[in-house]
Amino acid sequence: MRTYRSFGTICVKGPYNLVFALCDIEYILKEDDSFRYVFKPNYNVIELLDSKYFQGIPGLNLDLKEKEYIRDNMIPTFISERVPMKNREDYNELLELVGMDYMDPIEYLIRTKDKYCGDNLFVVKKIESTTINLIDENSKENNNALIKKILTNLCIGNNVIINNQIINDLNRKIFYDVFIAIYARTYNNNKDLQKKGILEAKAKGNFKGRKPISVDELKFLAILEEVKNKKISPKEAASKLGISIDKYYRLKNKLKSTTVSLQWYKIECNIKKNNRFDGYFLVFSILLLINELNILNSSSS
Repeated sequence: MRTYRSFGTICVKGPYNLVFALCDIEYILKEDDSFRYVFKPNYNVIELLDSKYFQGIPGLNLDLKEKEYIRDNMIPTFISERVPMKNREDYNELLELVGMDYMDPIEYLIRTKDKYCGDNLFVVKKIESTTINLIDENSKENNNALIKKILTNLCIGNNVIINNQIINDLNRKIFYDVFIAIYARTYNNNKDLQKKGILEAKAKGNFKGRKPISVDELKFLAILEEVKNKKISPKEAASKLGISIDKYYRLKNKLKSTTVSLQWYKIECNIKKNNRFDGYFLVFSILLLINELNILNSSSS
């Protein structure tokens, strides 16, 4: 008996527009018109999200942690809420809008631009998870760009290799939590600066004024450590950052209560590279720090 199959991945957008690959879905149609839907949740990605962004997949009890949820000859709630049924008057017009001659529910959800109002879930072509070697020692990407790339891969279920350290389902959650916290801090700081700039521009009418000099907070912390160890003076630090000495002290006071650990940069100092503050060294430091914390936790337990 001939069989037709189609595949997709149910996704949702989470914090900072990151796409999370939540569940693979397969539609199987047989020659005798019997059909089956198979849902395969990716629990290791789902656990990265809080309820603000994901409240479940309609019709599936994910608390059961089933490897597969199978529906034979019955249309699952997730499909019936989103895919037009044959008894709709505009059924053929809807198919024509997405360039289809016949109904394949999964392909329809991939193609349609219509959004279901009950949640933020959507379907894309099946995402095949893989293992990627994301960066190397020659990477010149800045901190935020590199961290965003790592997060993007973790959220779609990819394993990531960084300097021979593999991030997979066993440690995906801990690395995600660390990277998203750092990304959020920089993202929010940039937003605050942008908002402040807009307000100042409005107050001055057409005069936009000089744009504030952006300082990478993580780079600033590294240089602050050099000052603390008396390797350079505050004036030299300000010169390195391209800012005034007044702004240097303002930033220093602002960051007194920072939660970003200077330990990362102490680790960096042990790597024999000359003044490299690109994303590679930030990530490498985080890897070492997390491994160090894991060793400490395991030895104390």
